[in-house]
Amino acid sequence: MGERLAHRQADMVRSPLVAFICFLIAILEGFDLQVAGIAAPNLKADFSLDPAILGWFFSASTMGLLIGALAGGRLSDRLGRERILLWSVVAFGTASILTGLSQNPAMLIATRIATGLGLGGALPNLLAFTSDHAPPGRERRAVAWLYCGVPIGGAAVSLIGAALGTDWRTPFIIGGALPLLLAAILWRVMPPASAPMQLKDKPQGVADALFGGGRMTSTLLIWTSFFATLVILYLVLNWLPTLLTALGLDRRTTFLAQLAFNGGGLVLCAITAPLLDLRRGWLVALGAFTTIPLLLWYAPTINEAQTAILFAFLLGGAILLTQSYLYALAPRLYPVASRGTGVGASVAAGRIGSIAGPLLGATLVSAGGEMGTVLQAIIPVALAAGVAAILVSFRQLRS
Repeated sequence: MGERLAHRQADMVRSPLVAFICFLIAILEGFDLQVAGIAAPNLKADFSLDPAILGWFFSASTMGLLIGALAGGRLSDRLGRERILLWSVVAFGTASILTGLSQNPAMLIATRIATGLGLGGALPNLLAFTSDHAPPGRERRAVAWLYCGVPIGGAAVSLIGAALGTDWRTPFIIGGALPLLLAAILWRVMPPASAPMQLKDKPQGVADALFGGGRMTSTLLIWTSFFATLVILYLVLNWLPTLLTALGLDRRTTFLAQLAFNGGGLVLCAITAPLLDLRRGWLVALGAFTTIPLLLWYAPTINEAQTAILFAFLLGGAILLTQSYLYALAPRLYPVASRGTGVGASVAAGRIGSIAGPLLGATLVSAGGEMGTVLQAIIPVALAAGVAAILVSFRQLRS
C-alpha cells in the first residue's frame, strides 16, 4: 500500500508538469507551422529560388505533416502516446535545426518534409494524450487550453523574424533546439517505458477505429469540418499579408495584422475553453462559425490600417476558435484504444485543406481578385465547415 501511495503522489506531482510541457510543445508547433512563411522572403533571396521551388518549400512540411499525423496517430494506439510523442518531438526538432543549416534547395525541401513528419506525429498525440489524462468532465477545455499554445508560437515567430531582419536561419535553429530540450525533460517526467493507458484495451483495425460502432457519419463530418476550416485558415495565413499590401497598406500594418490574427485566436480560445465542456458548448462553435462568413462578407470595405488590424484580430479569433473546438471535439468521438488513429486521421484531413487553401488563394488572386473578392469567395467553405461541425456535435450529444 505504501508503494502504491508513493506512485500516486508521484503521478500527482508529475501530471501538471507533463501538461505544462505539452503546452510548451504546442507553442513550438505553432512556431514551426508559421516559421516558413516568415523566413520565405529572405530565404528566397539567399538561394535565388524561383516561385516553383518556393512553392515546394511551403508544401513540403504540409505533405510530411499529413503522413506523420496518419502514422503517428496509428502507432500511438499500438506503442503508446508517450513513446510516439517523444520520437516525434525529437524528429521535428532535429529536422528544424537541419533546415537552418541547409546549403541548397534540395536539402531545404528534404528537411521540411522531415519536420512535417515530426509535427504530424506530435500533434494528434498531444491532443489524445491531453484528453486521456484530463480530469473527467474537463477533457475539452484541457485540449482547448493546449491549443492556445499554437497562436502564441505563431506570434513569437513573427516577433523573432522582425527582430532578426534578413537572418532566416536562426528562427529554424531556435525552433529546433527548444523541442530537443523539452524532449529531454519529457523523457524524465514521462518515461516511454510507462504502461500506456490506451493499451489496456485491444487496438482496433483502422476501418473499425474510424467507422465502426456507428462512427462513420461522425468521422466523415469531422473530416469535412477540419478540411474546410484549414482551407480558410491557410488561405488567410498565406495570402492576408499580400492582400493587405495590395490595398496600399505598409509593411508595419501587415506585421501588426499578423500579430493581431494570432492574438485574437489566443484571447478567444483561452476565454471560451471552460465553456466547451458544458452541454451547450456547441453554441461557442456556432458563434464562431457564424462570425467567419460575416467578417468575410465585410472584407471589401477595409481600406485603412486600424480597420485592417481589428479585422485580422476578429477573423483570427473566430477561425482559431473553430480549430480549438474541433481539436477538443475529435478525441471524444473515439474510444481510448483507437483515439490516436481517429484524431490522426482528422488532423490529416485538415492538412489536405491546408494544401488546398493556398492553392485556391493563388487561383483567385491570379484571376485578378482583390482582398474582398478573394475572402468573399470562401464564404461557402466557411458555411460547410460550420454545418458539419454543428451536426457532429449534435450526434455526440445524442450518443
